[in-house]
Amino acid sequence: MWNRNEARASAPPTDTWPIVDIDAIDQRKREHYCAQVQAVTLYFGTTPVSRIEQVTGISKNALPRLARRCLLPADDGRILGFRALLPYFHTKNYERNSSINFKLPEAHGGCAGALRSTLARFPDIEESLIKHVRQDAKHRKVHEFRIRARDLHRIFIKLLEEKQLLRTEWPFNTKLLGRRSIEGYMRDLINMNFDRSVTTRENQEARAHLAVGTGHDAFLTYEEPYAAVEIDAYRVDSHLSVAMLTPDGVETEVALERLWIVAAVDRFSSAILAYTVVYRSEVSADDVVRVIREAAVGQWSPKALTIPITYPANGGLPNGILPEARGAVWTSTLLDGALAHLSTAVHERARKALGFCINWGPVAHFEHRPNVEKTFDGLARDLFKRLPSTTGGGPLRGRAINGAEKAVRHKIRATEVEELLDVTIAQHNVLPGYGNGYMSPMEVLSYFFNQSNEEFLVRRLPLEEADQRRKFALKVVAKVRGGIGTGRRPYVQLDRARYTNPILANSGHLVGQQLHLEVDEEDYRHFTAFLPNGAELGVLRAHGKWGQTKHSRRTRKAINALVAKRIIMLTEFDDPVQVYMRYISEPARGRKSGTVTARQATQLTHLAKESGTQPRIHSAKPASAPAIHRPIPDASGILDAANSFFTTIKNRR
Repeated sequence: MWNRNEARASAPPTDTWPIVDIDAIDQRKREHYCAQVQAVTLYFGTTPVSRIEQVTGISKNALPRLARRCLLPADDGRILGFRALLPYFHTKNYERNSSINFKLPEAHGGCAGALRSTLARFPDIEESLIKHVRQDAKHRKVHEFRIRARDLHRIFIKLLEEKQLLRTEWPFNTKLLGRRSIEGYMRDLINMNFDRSVTTRENQEARAHLAVGTGHDAFLTYEEPYAAVEIDAYRVDSHLSVAMLTPDGVETEVALERLWIVAAVDRFSSAILAYTVVYRSEVSADDVVRVIREAAVGQWSPKALTIPITYPANGGLPNGILPEARGAVWTSTLLDGALAHLSTAVHERARKALGFCINWGPVAHFEHRPNVEKTFDGLARDLFKRLPSTTGGGPLRGRAINGAEKAVRHKIRATEVEELLDVTIAQHNVLPGYGNGYMSPMEVLSYFFNQSNEEFLVRRLPLEEADQRRKFALKVVAKVRGGIGTGRRPYVQLDRARYTNPILANSGHLVGQQLHLEVDEEDYRHFTAFLPNGAELGVLRAHGKWGQTKHSRRTRKAINALVAKRIIMLTEFDDPVQVYMRYISEPARGRKSGTVTARQATQLTHLAKESGTQPRIHSAKPASAPAIHRPIPDASGILDAANSFFTTIKNRR
């Protein structure tokens, strides 16, 4: 029973109700609407209903009905308020009360509300349709991905047939059997369950967008530079080539695999702090640590350009342009959840060296790192997708035909693209942007560094640059081997290579002690050793050929793995890195001599950049004694046969 006093006590104040833009109402209906608003406002006050009727002209008998409409709940979680008084506004869906009379299949009209009436008659059918559309896995109703309206209609007809409806009843008495009604019903159902529909029906990109634009403030906000840095990897959207020397000394063009770019971008200013180009099929922890090290303690300098292009004025990376940015350390690092397997190296070395916290984002949610993703999108749009060898956004989204062949034919070399990339990144840091209030990332950093802002205080590393790089070195403990009894001078062994120096070689008293080693994983030919008490022992260098060609720890482990499997063999006269490069450049099956695959070319280019040499295709069969061998059968099988033979002899009678 409606009671005005109870409604007035429980209803929110009318000045907090949702309002309506009066100018949007048709002028002929505007006066009546304003009268109703005034009447309802007075009704929820203390004005008598007779006085309300005199002032507004609204019948006192209509006031309770209007008040009830205004207090009904809306889809947005609030009450309808004055929106309920709009002309032709419906507070509930149309419900058909009359039965559907017989009609010919070709006849039009007369079926308004038939679907809703049928579903109200059979509520279990509507429940089944909802489960099919929502893909309700909890109730084991995941029949197919992104069910179509025609399939839902087929299910609807089948369910009605099970109810044994007469052929004279709707929808069997219509030409399309109610298919249009089911299409509209499915469309409304999908729109009413927006989150669920996107999650179950759309692709990964749509699901990622679902997390943003909710209207709620973000839980984590960053209001100054170096509060957070986003790090992610991007696979280059283009085929590139590299110039290699053949065994005959002739330069040839070879296509590469698609490369990777790892970049660190400041969350607040969108400035690119550091980046690296990765010549491998996948990104490793070393690449992430290298970018973090360069962003924190590196110093950018312009490349010696070989292409007709120049750097923009004052363009570059912050640690090469702004002295205040050198040695600056950020607070939080936002990483991609897909790189979770890199967490140990990043956590143990980079985090402890710089003292930042790590925020591992959810997998396949690029919105967690919007700035670095937007930066990669800009690099792809301004550079890589403009090349004749671009791969585009997919097979049907701007991919060039025969991109790998065009990269070779047009000599789209990775070295020249790296120069162009460096200039593009330098330009990015000096271009004004909407997110920065039409200031460039470099101007934002300069403002915070140089202005007298007492609230902004960036953390810095207190040591010199040489000591700062030591923070990223790999810490290893190794035992000193050798001894007077064997005549072997003291040494330490690391990844199957012996290291020593003149001091350690004559320090027999150190045999058996543990030395602390600081290893630069990018140059595994030497490292610094310290005694157990922390005193420096000096630089230990690798014995033999391991100390010649520069190589990384990753390369050493790859070579040792091939040696252990007896795929390659090393002698004391062989340079292991050169043997490894010769093995990589061995022509693949079905290819003529002197040619390599894109993967082989990428590996060779990576090793050449690592060792500081020019990529070269080695001869598969060198003139000297070959150092490459096919896998040798395991000797255990031979020994087992010998044991069987000995057992046979012993048991002869």
